[in-house]
Amino acid sequence: MKRYISIYSLLIVLMFGMVSCEDLFDQKPLDSTPAEDILTNEKDAEALLYGMYAYFGSEASYGRSLSTMLDIMTDASLASTGFSNQLGQMYAWKINPGTSEVGSLWGNHYGAIYNATFLINNLHTIEGDQDNLNRIKGEAYVGRALLHYNLVRLFAKAYDQATAATDLGIPYRLDYEDVTPSRSSVEEVYSNIVDDLEEALQLLPVNERYDEETFTLDFANGLMARVLLDMKDYDGVIDHTSRIINNPAFSLSSGQAFTDMWLKDSGLEIIWRVGYRITDANLVAPGYNFFNMNNVSSPLLPDYIPSDSWVNLFNSSDIRLSTYVATAATGYGWTSKLVIKYPTNPDFASQVLGMNMPKPMRLAEMYLMRAEAYAYTNNDEQAVADLDALLENRIENHQGVNISGDALKDLIADERKRELMFEGFYWFDLKRMGKGFTRVPQENTSTANDLSISADDYRWQWPIPTSEINGNTIIKQNDGY
Repeated sequence: MKRYISIYSLLIVLMFGMVSCEDLFDQKPLDSTPAEDILTNEKDAEALLYGMYAYFGSEASYGRSLSTMLDIMTDASLASTGFSNQLGQMYAWKINPGTSEVGSLWGNHYGAIYNATFLINNLHTIEGDQDNLNRIKGEAYVGRALLHYNLVRLFAKAYDQATAATDLGIPYRLDYEDVTPSRSSVEEVYSNIVDDLEEALQLLPVNERYDEETFTLDFANGLMARVLLDMKDYDGVIDHTSRIINNPAFSLSSGQAFTDMWLKDSGLEIIWRVGYRITDANLVAPGYNFFNMNNVSSPLLPDYIPSDSWVNLFNSSDIRLSTYVATAATGYGWTSKLVIKYPTNPDFASQVLGMNMPKPMRLAEMYLMRAEAYAYTNNDEQAVADLDALLENRIENHQGVNISGDALKDLIADERKRELMFEGFYWFDLKRMGKGFTRVPQENTSTANDLSISADDYRWQWPIPTSEINGNTIIKQNDGY
């Protein structure tokens, strides 16, 4: 069953989710409208669910911030000499409680959490097809888990079993009785995420994929694996990734099919994508800042170009190199390598360059997570088998991996950089692995390109937005701000 979601038209219909940060915790959906008037039948439930999905397409979510912006903030890209200062504060790590990207993401996520939590807490009040209602509730549980997971990784310290019980997390919204919630601990947030995903795994239909644009049982398993990887529960990672890898509905792409996955936003490797439509074009474009032009006939004016250190990780027979990177003339009078991972879906080509559907979960990530889990449980043979399975689909005449121990773990980390860059993983990988980075200036680059961020820099924890601090007098700000 195909269920198309027009991202922005739904935001207009479901304005009750779009509350400002100032009073985000001081309202309930539709403010004073009784719950029984909001949710009366299955159609209302579907609308509420679609409203939750709508938030994920925003620039403040996977439309840019959680896909390209996070990795732009690292050493993977550099600001060009024609830099227009888009995302400039985030790129330069001049992050403060009033930074717009910080406040927008916070508000976006808690707005979506409203929809999810309202469904979870009130779906029992309506009648309908029980299987369908279970599916709706399961998707809402997954959405709530994902939204809180993104927030805790951005606004709190990385999960550390030794300190998680005392490290400040974020408010986990199981209801809205408390209008000035305090921050749960990181441990409590992760525990609630796992609980929500366990509920979803019981509710979502087995062996049924509606389409790639909704949360399925496979996505729930993949998200659970991510969470457990942070927690270093490697047996759990192996279990949940294996459920997806063993599903014949998915397969790794190679050759032209791999390139088409990025160009046309389709393929058997995609577990979940954000479902843009032509009506959404010109509103968001994840790859826009790698081109920085609206008219397809205009010269390319990239804000950011890929760092040599990332490009040099690939060998010439790797399909990812030609799919992710190209050399082109710019409107600045120089030729450079450019990031083309969002090359512009032909359906959107008349609108704006860089308009592709974000693909926040793919099968390749499952192989990489399982390989990491195997490597950290001293099962190098299985880790190598997973790496080989992936690389045989990426590198022509792949000869096989023949290393072990720490060298194997380093290779897995490098493969995550090669495979997943500009999908919003590398920034999080640096944080969870306790690593910093240093940018190395190169030709055709300018401001903030010699930045060095240590692993213990306080800015790995984003500040609670000013608007939230002003609206909730008991919420505690992160150190350093």
